[in-house]
Formats: sequence, C-alpha cells, structure tokens
Amino acid sequence: MSNKQTALFEDRFLESFVGKGIISDPKIAIIELIANAWDAASTRVEITWPVQDGDNFSIYDNGHGMTESQFNKRFRTLAYDRNKEQGSYAEVPTDHKSSIGKRPTFGRNGKGRLSGFAFGEFFQVKTWKENKEVHYKVFSDNTNILAFQKIGEVIKEGHGTQIFVNNAIKPQISFEQIKIEIGMRFMTDPHFEVIINGEKISFLDVPEENIDEIAVEIDGLGNIPITVIDVKDTDKSTQQHGIAWHVKNRLVGECTWKGSGNEHLLDGRRIVAKRYIFIVKADCLEKAVTPDWTAFFQNDSNYKKVFPIVQEKIKDYILDLYKENRAETFKEIENVTKPILKNIGLVGRERWEIFITTVQEECPSISQNDLEKVGKLLANLEQTDSKYNLIGILASSTPEELENLNNVLKKWNINLAKVVLDEVEYRMRLVEKLQSRVINSLTDEVHDLQPLFQRGLWIFGPEYETIEYTSNVGMTKVIQDLFGKDFKGTRIRPDFAILRDSSVGLYSFPFYDEDGGEVGVDRMTIVELKKPGVPLGNEEVNQSWKYVKELLDRGLLLKKSKVICFVLGSELVPFEAEKTTKMDGQVIIQPLSYDTVMKRAKSRLLNLFDKVKNAPYLEDSRIKEYLREKEQGELF
Repeated sequence: MSNKQTALFEDRFLESFVGKGIISDPKIAIIELIANAWDAASTRVEITWPVQDGDNFSIYDNGHGMTESQFNKRFRTLAYDRNKEQGSYAEVPTDHKSSIGKRPTFGRNGKGRLSGFAFGEFFQVKTWKENKEVHYKVFSDNTNILAFQKIGEVIKEGHGTQIFVNNAIKPQISFEQIKIEIGMRFMTDPHFEVIINGEKISFLDVPEENIDEIAVEIDGLGNIPITVIDVKDTDKSTQQHGIAWHVKNRLVGECTWKGSGNEHLLDGRRIVAKRYIFIVKADCLEKAVTPDWTAFFQNDSNYKKVFPIVQEKIKDYILDLYKENRAETFKEIENVTKPILKNIGLVGRERWEIFITTVQEECPSISQNDLEKVGKLLANLEQTDSKYNLIGILASSTPEELENLNNVLKKWNINLAKVVLDEVEYRMRLVEKLQSRVINSLTDEVHDLQPLFQRGLWIFGPEYETIEYTSNVGMTKVIQDLFGKDFKGTRIRPDFAILRDSSVGLYSFPFYDEDGGEVGVDRMTIVELKKPGVPLGNEEVNQSWKYVKELLDRGLLLKKSKVICFVLGSELVPFEAEKTTKMDGQVIIQPLSYDTVMKRAKSRLLNLFDKVKNAPYLEDSRIKEYLREKEQGELF
C-alpha cells in the first residue's frame, strides 16, 4: 500500500495564489484581460460589459489564439512562465504584421488569465487557431483548486480568444468609469482598438483633468504636440506607460521610458513611471522610421534633432510635477546632515546643495535613503577640504591692500566673498584648536602644535599671506643634525625638528635672479614652540640665533636673506625675553607668549570678519543667514 498523499487546499488558496484583486475587482480584472489580448498580438478587443445583475460578460480578441495543446500548456499550468516559454514579445499572426511591429508583452506568470472569476463563480473560454476552436469551462472543484472541463470543439477559421460569463455579477464600477480606466491605459497604440458595448474607446473617454497638452517647437520642423495622460492610480507595472512615439497615426517601437539606447528617463520602480503616459505625435519623422516600424534610424538628421529636445521637454515636465516632493526630500536630507554641514564653510555648503539638487534632477530614480548616504559622504569630504582658502585668493595682493581690506572688497564678486568667508571660518577653527592646546599646562607633545602653526603663519602678520612660504626640510635637517638624531619623532616628521623641550619649524620662500632662477632664500621664518613650564629667557632667545648662524655657516642663507625668529612659550622672563635684532636688522628674534599670539590671531580674524560681512556683495539672503549663525556663537 502506498503512503503517498496529495496536498490539501483551503478555500482561499486561489485568492492567495492569484491575488485578491485579480479575481474579485472588476477594474483590475478587465485591465488584466485586455493586457492578455495585447500579449496575443490582437488589434481589436470587443467587450460586453454587464450593467445589471444577470447580464452577460464577454471579452473577445483577434489575437493569435491557442491550439488545444497550447491551451493545456499555457492556460492550465499554474505559475506558467511566459517569458521562458514564449519570450517577452508577442507572437504576431501573419495577417497582423502590416500593422504590428515588435510588441512587448505584459504577461509574466499567467495569473491574469484567471480574471474571469471576478465576474462569476466560473467562466468559459473559447480559443481558435489552425481551423479549430476548443471550448472549456474553468471553475473551482471540491478540492478547492482549479478545474477545467472541455465542453467541445468545432471547426472555425481565423484566430482569437473569447472569455465569457453567462449571468454575470453586476460590477461595482460603472460603465462610464470603466471606459475611463481603459482609455487611460490603452491609447498608446493606434492599431489596438478596444470596443465596449459597441462603443470604441477614445481620448474623448478620458476626463480633461487626466489629460494635459504640451508642445515642442523644432526649428525647421514645426510644432510637435505631446499628449500627457495621468492615470492617477499607480499601476502594477510600466507596461503602456512611458513615451509613445506616433508617426502618421501609428506607434513606432513600444511605449517605454527608455531613451535612444539602454538609458532610462525614469526607473520603472518609481511611482511616476507607472502613472504617466506621454504620446508624441511626430509626423515629421516619417522618413526616420525603420521599415518594420520597430524603431527610428538613429543617424537620421531630423531624429537626432527632435529626440533630445522632446526627451528634455518631458523630463522638465516630470521634474516640475514633483518639484515640491524634491524640495521636501532635500529638506529632510539637509536636516539629517546638519551636524556635518555646520562644520563646513559657505562655499562648501553651496557646492553640497548644488550636488544634491542636481542628483535629484538628473537621477530621479535614486532613493531618498541612498541620496542621504551620498549627501553625508559629500559633506564629510567638504569638511576636510581646506584648499579653498584666502591665501591662494589674495596671494597677488600687496601688504597694503591686505591691511586695508576695504579696498579689496570693492573688487570682489559674490563667489569670491563666499570663499573668503570659508577661509575666515577655517582660520577660526584653527585658532580654537591652538587655544585648547597651548593653555594646557600638561601638554608635553608640543610638537603637535607645529603643523597647526605651519597652517597659521598668517597669525604673525599680513606678510605671510602668500602661498610661497613652505617648510624647508633641508634646513630642518641641519637643525636636527645640530642637536643629534636621537630625539623623538625626527624621522616621523621631517618637516620640522623635534627637540628635547621644543619643536622648531623653518619656513621660507626663495630669492630669484633677474632671469627668474632660484638662487637662495629671500625670507626665512623660524617658529620655535616651547613646552609649557619652560620659561622664555636669554638662553631660549639666543638659541634661535644659533640656528641662524648654523645655516649661514653652511651657506644655506644669503647675507641679504631676511630672517625672523618667533619663540613662543607660556611664560616670559621679565627683561630677558625681549625683541632683539642681529646683522643690522636682517635677523629679528621675537619672543611671544602663547596668550599674546592667541589674542592677536583672534583680533585679526574678528576685524577681518567685520570687514568682510559689510562688503557690498554680501546681500545674498543665504550669506546673511550664514553670518547670523556665526555671530550667534556657533563659530566664534
């Protein structure tokens, strides 16, 4: 005895397998059945729509029909894979080839064929092909699964399929409304007619509020009208949605969101892609249509002129539709990214905004979540980007102009002003870092300050507003050799010398002869930073002179080279840490306390900020908002 047993099926099996809408919602059901007729390469669909209980329901198409063996395979097989068995394009009957080119299909899994259940407890199918018609009844048997009963067969010429229900259930949707629903979805191909209760569906059946008319004027080719249909509801797929090109009242290719190649104007997953249809009437492209009407000749001069202009017009239309949504999305992304945006300057923030809005427009298929991730990444990159600074912008200005910024501001435009505001913010943050470290009496890694001062030479005066001042690694090596190589970090940071109780940075720019050749050092700045707890007295001040003498002895400095040595510490010994000069003023040694340096830096920055914010070009509302933020203490 066999222990084999068959599966059992609950009453709701059919509903869960097919989908409740397909077998219970007449609107969804009729759209599915018309789509099946489209997939059968029909050119004409005739529908009998029940307006009262007990009226008959019927949908007939003149598509390719099915033989009995095809019916058994395609109609009776659950989860039938249409693409695998038949491909993704319709099988076009020979007598239809003159009006149908290459037709993409809706169907994928064969569920739509069971839509007849939306009109009665069972339905009947008649399909004919190769001079034979077969007739079946489709119902649910006592096992609660699909059953098929053959009613008979007759000789019949031609091809087609009819699904019908006698004594149908009156649909909850009105006859007038179903005409509207059909009209909005199946008007893309003039060679596909739908007749319902003897009335042919046309644009007249689509309400005015669902239709918009736009036009494109092409030089030398005239006006190209575009009809926009908004189905309002979001359909389950993009079939019969997208851009349909009509030439001489015939569809060229297919209705799709694809461009001239494999690019897509819209991602099919987006709501707008399943809601809108654009019908382009381009009779001027008649000579550009391929013989089989499946495409345009890509190299045709008129096509190359028309296509990009029409695509751009449609794109602009869609962007305008969702302008408010994009603005709302942008605001949400901006709010999420705000903690990072506060740490970047005005120019960086403007670049960030332009990037996000551009991506929204150029890549409408990108999700908000992905755009938010990209936005955060870009904001972090902007936060670390310090190349947009005042030094480069004002390198060619004279010291007099730099001291009197009002003269320079008169020459600035809005973009240059934004760059300067960025630099003010960058510098103030640099000063904040220095302030937090130099006031700490426990700081022993004083060499950590040297890279900060390297980026902040402007603190010592306007003459350092030049991009030519750079670390002189060669001279640094001399200082390292002078004191030996056994000090921590000398190999790790070759751009400055790390000594027992200090660090020494040497920054210079070259001297050029009349031919523009570099012949030595014009100016040298030495910055020595002492550890907290080491007072600045005669010994510390004179140490700087030893550095200069060593460089002179080795021929690394010219006699006419100007050298200034800044010796910085937290404490100055009275009457010892005084400014001194050597070599008739060619060498200046200037001891300063960290506190004095920080006060000078802040004073220079605040004066700079006050002058910049009053510049005539800073009337832009976003800049005003930016300035208010900074004055409220977020930066200063």
